[in-house]
Amino acid sequence: MATAYAAKRLGVRATVFTMDGLPQPVLKKFHELGCQIYIGGPIWDICDKTARQHMAELQQKGENVHYIHPFDSPSVWSGHSTLIHEVREQLDGCKPGAIVTCVGGGGLLAGIALGLRAVGWDDIPIIAMETIGAHSYYEALKEGKPVKLDAVTSIAKTLGAQQVCQEVVHDAKRHTILSRLTDDKTAVHCTWLMLRDHQMLVEPACGATLSPIYQGKLKEYLGDGGDTPIVAVVCGGATVDISTLHGLLAQFEVRTELEESYQLLEFNTKAASNDHDDVTASNDHDDVTESTNYDVIAQS
Repeated sequence: MATAYAAKRLGVRATVFTMDGLPQPVLKKFHELGCQIYIGGPIWDICDKTARQHMAELQQKGENVHYIHPFDSPSVWSGHSTLIHEVREQLDGCKPGAIVTCVGGGGLLAGIALGLRAVGWDDIPIIAMETIGAHSYYEALKEGKPVKLDAVTSIAKTLGAQQVCQEVVHDAKRHTILSRLTDDKTAVHCTWLMLRDHQMLVEPACGATLSPIYQGKLKEYLGDGGDTPIVAVVCGGATVDISTLHGLLAQFEVRTELEESYQLLEFNTKAASNDHDDVTASNDHDDVTESTNYDVIAQS
């Protein structure tokens, strides 16, 4: 989505390859930004292969095309790193006890680590959350090198890179990075809790980020550091809408206050209807900048 927005501002054409399952309102947003979008496959790795094949075909036709990698790029890391500068400014220089984030391919994590080094906060631990079934970073740290998962089985599709970039494996050697896992049901539940508490609809990937906070595990992960302010990077909402969340809540049988309220309302309505039937015999109501001549191929 960011690529489509930037391309529109710059006056260049953008083609985005994304995974299956994007809600129609999200696809509509891409089209409104003037972006050509392709569904490249069920997981990121297949999308990446499809995007590169498309780019090669355009290059063979003599077109000037630039490929933007979604996570394994110093430019992407540098862009993400600016959020740490913003955090420092908003906290008036007060150091947080930890940064909590989620990990897909590793671009956001690499950017956070880069930003911490830039502001002199490289001693702040990072809690790197993944869902089981999309835990390529967890496996990479166990092996000391990027490891390719056989398959991505988590519903947190934006975490669905089968293999993380080398940069975040290297970052684990110069930062305290705590790799932790949660399950899909917990991630979905925390997505709902974020909506309930802050009126913000985010993706299950962000639910993974929020899970140690809502589950009260910060103390377990950080010890005394869990008593200091914590920054959670909750940054994804482009691939979810309320109907998608409702479907996930039903799939994992997550009961929410909203669901219980609806059930209570339905019960009271039926009760009132029954009382009305007892006393009523009948009811009448029965019946930026200059255009550049190249395409942008982005993989989301």
